[in-house]
Amino acid sequence: MVRSQAPVPEEITSRIVAGRYGEAADALRILARSEPSVAVLVALASMTLQLGELAEAKESALAAVAADPRDHAARVMLARTRTALDERAAALADFRAALEIAGLGATPAGTGPIAVHAHQALHNLEQLVYLERADKLAPGTLLPVPAGVREAAQRRLNQLLDGAGSEAPTLPMGGHHGRVLADPPLVVHDEAPPARCLNPRNDWSEVVRAFGGAGSGVACVDDLLTREALGQLQRFCLRSTVWRRPYPQGYLGANPESGFFSPLLLQIAAELRQAVPGLLAGHHLNYWWSFVCQHQRPGIDIHADQSDISLNFWITPDSANLEPGTGGLDVWDVAAPDDWTFEDYNVGSRDIHAFLRQQGARQTSFAYRENRALLFRGTIFHQTAATRFAEGFENRRRNVTMLFRRTRS
Repeated sequence: MVRSQAPVPEEITSRIVAGRYGEAADALRILARSEPSVAVLVALASMTLQLGELAEAKESALAAVAADPRDHAARVMLARTRTALDERAAALADFRAALEIAGLGATPAGTGPIAVHAHQALHNLEQLVYLERADKLAPGTLLPVPAGVREAAQRRLNQLLDGAGSEAPTLPMGGHHGRVLADPPLVVHDEAPPARCLNPRNDWSEVVRAFGGAGSGVACVDDLLTREALGQLQRFCLRSTVWRRPYPQGYLGANPESGFFSPLLLQIAAELRQAVPGLLAGHHLNYWWSFVCQHQRPGIDIHADQSDISLNFWITPDSANLEPGTGGLDVWDVAAPDDWTFEDYNVGSRDIHAFLRQQGARQTSFAYRENRALLFRGTIFHQTAATRFAEGFENRRRNVTMLFRRTRS
């Protein structure tokens, strides 16, 4: 029985941060036997999921949820382990439960000012106006602000972002209106997925060969999704207020714990594993997200993924890209060294460009194209290419990333 409320000890946390997952898992197993707590069980589930020990990850996550059914992290971890095991219906039920626990989009409390990133406020304003129009709701239903005030706020936010430097500014926003822009009403678009998500094709063997080419580790796949699946995913991204993670450079992230989950997304991953067993046999879907970029702001900087194989695909219509042939992904043919930590290869605590120059790395640029996907070794370095997309909420550059890791058991 779980009685302890103890957090994960600092010495174990430091191993997790350093990417020493095996050591961390061993220490957590000992602690879970002697003094289990929800935090320890969630951390053990996370570590064993990273290591591909799926049965043990699920056992630990189930124990954490049993100890505290209202713990958000525990419910999310159970949903992720069930996703990895392809228990899709149960995973979606747990993600929905976690979303209810999180209480996103609840009635704003208080009137004091809170700090909101300018690009986050602008995106949320535009999305709420879009939803009111798309659903033929009375103006002000989702965003109770007069039309003139909305337009003035939109102009002001665009001006601030146009004049910003490398980081988007934050603004003190008070009252009900400011809190709505910081934490908009939660909307998660729901549709039954089509019978087939991936386009039928005969060249998957070519994709596997391209991936395994000399020094490559990258394969480009055009027309990844059927038109039905692509349209549904576009609607989900436009109509779901799940964009809850602002990044200082000026883009927003949507993660499964904030509502970026659907039967469609899990079916896409399952069909892909079936389509390319030469790459993904013995792998599981470990995590996924989406990014939406602010017009003319930089995208994701150079980094590597915490995965064995990554899938990155783009869903905004080509008509939004003002410079065709650009706006996609820059990829290098060198991977992060094994002794680099997550922070080393993901948040720039090391000079990645200097390392790539030292290694004589070669860069390949893949142009943006709607419904184009890249499959690549997750540990190779990559970044969003320079982009120039048209203004307007529907024209924002949106991509989806899925991370696959090897399964041990």
